Amino acid sequence: MEKQVAPKKGKLTLKEFSETLGLSKSTVSRALGGYSDVSPKTRKKIETAARDLGYAPDPLARGLKRGRVESVGIVIVRGSPALYDPFLSEFLDGVSRSLNARGRDLLVSTAGSTQEAVDVYRRLIEARKVDGFILSRTETHDPRIAFLRDTGVPFVAHGRTDAPDDYAWFDIDNEAAFVEAVNLAAQQGHKKIAHIAAPPHMNFARLRLKGFLRGVAGAGIASADAPVHTASSLDIESGEEIARRLLLLPEPPTAIVCAVDLLAIGAYSAVKSLGLTVGQDVTIIGYDGLPFGAYLDPQLTTFDQSGGDHGAQVADMLLDVIEGADPAKLQIIKQAKLLKRASNGPPAQSAEELACKIACGTAA
Repeated sequence: MEKQVAPKKGKLTLKEFSETLGLSKSTVSRALGGYSDVSPKTRKKIETAARDLGYAPDPLARGLKRGRVESVGIVIVRGSPALYDPFLSEFLDGVSRSLNARGRDLLVSTAGSTQEAVDVYRRLIEARKVDGFILSRTETHDPRIAFLRDTGVPFVAHGRTDAPDDYAWFDIDNEAAFVEAVNLAAQQGHKKIAHIAAPPHMNFARLRLKGFLRGVAGAGIASADAPVHTASSLDIESGEEIARRLLLLPEPPTAIVCAVDLLAIGAYSAVKSLGLTVGQDVTIIGYDGLPFGAYLDPQLTTFDQSGGDHGAQVADMLLDVIEGADPAKLQIIKQAKLLKRASNGPPAQSAEELACKIACGTAA
């Protein structure tokens, strides 16, 4: 006998309605949206429950599905590094190239916070300006994804949250990359390796820190010899300030692994301001593979994640979701490619000797 669905007072969200039925949100949304890939039996069960419980799809989502406008949206959060991060430019270029090839347009807006971004989404949906959204710089607990999942609006995230189960996303294996970064430094003889981390609310920062700590443990390095300092902002100034603070420790690190390339550039500046040489006195490893890294002196060792290619793939995934693909089946994770250049190498001296060299240089 089929389990009877108990009614719930008040307006049901898509999430609550799906959980009541024991089905995924994508299955419920597609059944009520008339998609043919849902079995007749399941469709009848959902439609009957919807009538019994008084559930109706969110009017915002219904308004969006009434017709295509052949454009997609991306809302950039102001105050994050996204507004001046070179990686974003590469990413948006890839998105635009893919959309142009398929006759779609890109609408770019901004918001003061991820919560404010939800209001922008709502406005764009009500005005029927876009057919779906691309999200970037996902947070560990992201209100944007929670909102779009509940409304049933098509979207793809560049990155994941801590619960990446039933929506479409494209991401890099951040954890594995930072294990590899630590292994590279440890294999070259570094015994004190520091990490300049990104703000912890960003999910990629959480994963990169997790990889760093895993790499340190695997290399047999004590936590006291692997200091982690978190940047308040992903910019050059923060990287310089934190790297300088690390290098002025009584036993400074001989290698610094940075969450992003912009922090690594700041670390370069701190190293050189103390009369040291990058790649000899101090190893610096970045992440993003931004083109300017090849023009630093010395060239930056980093991880290439091909922002333009990622943008194109995310755009293609979103158009597939808009056309009816199951979001839960569009989840892609790729490996970042290590670009070994000249900013890393065996330590020229021990941490104690490095401290003495810095003290002599600053005293002079």
